Amino acid sequence: MKISYKINAEEFYTLRKSVNWKDVGASQLSVALENSMYVVGIYENDSLVAMGRMVGDKVFKGLLTDIIVSPDYQNKGYGKIVVTELLKLAQENMQDGDLMCIEAAPTNGNIPFYIKCGMKHKPEEQEGVYIWLKK
Repeated sequence: MKISYKINAEEFYTLRKSVNWKDVGASQLSVALENSMYVVGIYENDSLVAMGRMVGDKVFKGLLTDIIVSPDYQNKGYGKIVVTELLKLAQENMQDGDLMCIEAAPTNGNIPFYIKCGMKHKPEEQEGVYIWLKK
């Protein structure tokens, strides 16, 4: 397993396709990658098998998005590694005393996954999951 902080649009496209996500163009994916705060990819045998991005303002808010794990690698901890690494990158780049809210909008009943990654779910306050990072 190799962790990388840069992936290309073609790899992103292929991984999205492996989980039957909406078909979008490589040029759109390239722009999305360029405008991300952080990108984490996990490679096995030089193939991207899991990834995730964080978007936001780099100060107060971050949003976990495109957390994708290839079907052959699901339920093996790769998604948790991606989320944990994204949270670590955000915290490492915060200034002392900063407080940042990282959110995710879970789909397909995967709220328990995000809770295992350390996030909180309070449906009476908001639909998604979140975690406050402080440095």
